[in-house]
This record gives sequence, C-alpha cells and structure tokens, in this order.
Amino acid sequence: SPRQNAHRYLDFPNTTADTLILYTNCLCPRPRGLPNQPTGVKTIRTANNVTIHYKEPGKEGVCETTPGVKSYAGYVDSSPQSHTFFWFFEARHDPMNAPITLWLNGGPGSDSLIGLFPELGPCAINDKFESYLNQYSWNEVSNMLFLSQPVGVGFSYAEKSAGSLNPLTGAFEGVDFAGAQGRYPVTNATSIEVQSLDRKLWRFFDYFSEQNQKIANGTTGGVQLEFHTLGIINGLIDEAIQAPYYPEFARNNTYGIKAVNETIYNYMKFANGMRNGCQSQIAACKATNRSSLIDYALCSEATNMCRDNVEYPYYYYSGRGTYDIRHPYKDPTPPRNYLGYLAKDSVLNAIGVDINYTSSNKEVYYAFQQTGDWVWPNFIENLEDVLARPVRVALIYGDADYICNWFGGEAISLATNYSHSKEFRTTSYAPFLVDGIEYGMTREYGNLSFTRIYEAGHEVPYYQPKAALQIFNRTLNGWELPAGDRKLDLGQ
Repeated sequence: SPRQNAHRYLDFPNTTADTLILYTNCLCPRPRGLPNQPTGVKTIRTANNVTIHYKEPGKEGVCETTPGVKSYAGYVDSSPQSHTFFWFFEARHDPMNAPITLWLNGGPGSDSLIGLFPELGPCAINDKFESYLNQYSWNEVSNMLFLSQPVGVGFSYAEKSAGSLNPLTGAFEGVDFAGAQGRYPVTNATSIEVQSLDRKLWRFFDYFSEQNQKIANGTTGGVQLEFHTLGIINGLIDEAIQAPYYPEFARNNTYGIKAVNETIYNYMKFANGMRNGCQSQIAACKATNRSSLIDYALCSEATNMCRDNVEYPYYYYSGRGTYDIRHPYKDPTPPRNYLGYLAKDSVLNAIGVDINYTSSNKEVYYAFQQTGDWVWPNFIENLEDVLARPVRVALIYGDADYICNWFGGEAISLATNYSHSKEFRTTSYAPFLVDGIEYGMTREYGNLSFTRIYEAGHEVPYYQPKAALQIFNRTLNGWELPAGDRKLDLGQ
C-alpha cells in the first residue's frame, strides 16, 4: 500500500530458483550546480521495447564493495515520460538461487533509498559522507531491488530541468525564477494520476499471477515469478481502525511517557468519535466509490479532520518525535548522512544519474492528500486479498513509533479477515528470539504474523538491525518467526 510512511518488501523467486518478495525516513552539503553527465553507461532494450540504462557502482567503489558481489544502478525507461531509477544488489551468498526482494518506501512520496542507506542496504554512510559495509544488510539472504517511486521521487523523473526546489513547498522553480542550483525532476502530480498509481500498486499482485498463467499456457514468453512474501513495516493500513490509537499511544504507551496531558488526550478521543468527527467522516468517504472530484473532496475532508484533530495534537503539544516517542520533536535519528553521499559527483557518476537527489517529494505527497488517500478503506481489503493467496504476510512494528504505532498495527492484524482469522486472534504471543535474546513478541498463525519489536522507532532495521534481518530471513525462508527453529506449516 502506498500509505503514509509504510515500508514494504515483496519477495519473488528469482529467474533461476523460481522464487519474489516485496517489503512493503541533516546536516549535509546542499547540492549546488548541475551534475555532470555520467560516463560509461550501458544500454539494453528488452523484447517488449523497454530501455534500460545501467552501470555497476561496485566497480567504482560505491556502496556494495564485498568481493564478488555485483550491483547495478540506472534507469528503466518504460515510456518517454517515465524514467524509473533502480539500484539492484546481488545476494552476498548464492545469488543465482537466492530470492529477489523489491523494497519500496512509503511517504507517500518518500524514496526507497531511505531504506537502502539508514536501514537495511549493503552500506551505510558515516558523518564524512563515506560508505562502509553493513553486516546486517538484507542482501545477506536475498537479491535486493530498490526503486525510486513514483516518478518525481528520488532520482526518478518524467522530465528534468535546471532550476531549484522551493525548500518550503518542494515545488520546482525554473532558472528564470530562481537560478540554477541543480537539475531536478519536474513534477506534475495530479489527483487522477495518484488514484491510478494507488490502484496499480495493489494491481501488481494480480498482474504477476496473470502473467504466470500466460507463460504457463504459452500465450506469452518469459519466466514465471511467484509472489511469495509481503512485509509491511510500521504501515498505516486503515485509518478507521488505527486512528483511535493515536491518543492511546500518546498517553498510555509502553514506555510510560505521558506525551500529552489529560485534556489533550480527551480532546483527541472526542474528535475521533464525535458527530461529524474522524470516524463519521471516514464512513462518509467509504460510502463513495472514490472516483470523482466530489468523492476526493469528501475523503480529503475526512483526512484533514482525522489528522488535524486526532493525530496532530500530539505534535502540537508533546514536543516529542514523530517516529520515536522517546526522542525530541526535531529528531536527528536516523542520521541523514546519505544525502551528502548522494550529492558527491563520484557517486552520481557511478550510479548513472545526472540530476540532484530529492529524498521526498512534497508535490507527490500533497497530490495523495488531495484524494483523501489516508482514509480510503480498501487497503485492508487488498491485504485480505493477498492473504487469500499462498503468500506469507508479515506485519512488523517498532514499539516506539508514534505515527504508525504498534497499538494500531496490532488492531489491524486482529481486524484482518482471512481463512485463519479466528485461530490468529486466539493465538498467544511468543517471544521473538535471536541468539537467545528477546527482541520482541510475535503472534503468528497460518500465513499472517504480527511482530512488535522492542526499543525500535519507525525505521525498525535501523534501530534493531540484527532482529530485522532475522525476521526477514525467517519470513523469506519459511521458518516460524518466534524462534526460527521450525518450518512454518502454511496449511494450518
């Protein structure tokens, strides 16, 4: 789901092992000047007329420098108006037989390189903007593909032009207005485009199944990719279910922090349940088919009601972090050193790009907001559709995150309807153990699991890298999550 701040990973078997996985945030030099044209870029064209431009960054000492491990970065040009940046890392062990994982960040409008550098990629960046290898990188157990999405985010673009980005609005401003401070994507996100994108992301699952059937019956060529695993880390999946837990987490969280006083707490609860309040307006949005400007306006109004009055009072009055309640509001964690790294000419050349990097695109964010995307009710239904398939689904929540807190995540897991819902709800939590140390607790039955990770904010792999890698590894390879010592019976 392209929901607020969610991280996602998808797992697919690779082309040899027939295995795919989806796992579905500074102070640094501000980019100045126009990046140089990259040298040594290779180009290939696929059978279905898609152009791919790529380089091998590891050969130039960028990011993944483990001997013998290859990496590729560049662009997939699916049309003249769509240039999607990718960065692919081979698994460090047996890449030909390892699964393939697609990592996507949320936002909406936040780039997946946020996941690559501060969280789970092959390298991290120090305060001198130099890379060093990450021993807990997820490419220890899987091939990893990071995409800058949608177009206009990260290094992906429809058009690019010299100019600057307004630091307040995020809008592109041309040379005539602001002078050339860099080369950036020119974004023209509309509500209609966002609605289409939203549907396409969940349509992704159906598409793979349909293509596999066509390959099997000989109506199209290609290699079958079986969609195997879906992971969602600290995701907002259904606002109607999760909104009541903003006041509860602000006041009654597991760290004993009273982030708001009793008056603010009661106001947040009242705004959620009052007449024409958050829940009432979400219900009005749900009653539409979310296909017209009037529908979008209703859903956008519901979004504003819920966010301004149920979620946001915490930000106004607590002085505490959005992504970690233990930290101050202006929280420097995780550090954003990667922004300085991605401003270096040598790095830009190695990954084959000639535009400046934007970690988050506010125009994309506001385009989603105009549709009322935050309160759409169909995302939990999409999740249930995935659970109806032989796909393992892991919901993972750091227990210090406010914006997508684990109280609401747990509620999602208990509200989800699938073939084993009753058994899941009556299953007790078990300690999540790595090398005998308890890092969290897991409820698991059939192909659904919910895991709370202790002492972790929104970006779980940053806070608990060892635990996050083991959740990923066990989910990917069919092991029960709590101890990882038995194969999971998906036929339960």
